[in-house]
Amino acid sequence: MLFMYIHTHSVENCTIDKPQESMQMIAQIKAEAEKANIKFTIYGAPHEHTMYSIVEANDLAALEKILMPMTKWGEATLIPIMSFEQGRSIVS
Repeated sequence: MLFMYIHTHSVENCTIDKPQESMQMIAQIKAEAEKANIKFTIYGAPHEHTMYSIVEANDLAALEKILMPMTKWGEATLIPIMSFEQGRSIVS
């Protein structure tokens, strides 16, 4: 399944001044995702303090567990998504 993961945080919770902490968190997420065969493509909007990820995962529980530490830094939304063609086939 595909998911859109959106993470936002406040200026006060931004880790830009804590690069070691944020890199450690990202490394942990990547390592756990690799073990669970979960693939991330991550995009950022730094001025908006927002991260967007397209995630491919077949195990929702594993994905939720991997993303849980990010909730310490801000708010998160995990949305199941599909290709435009798949969506059209549902409504046609």
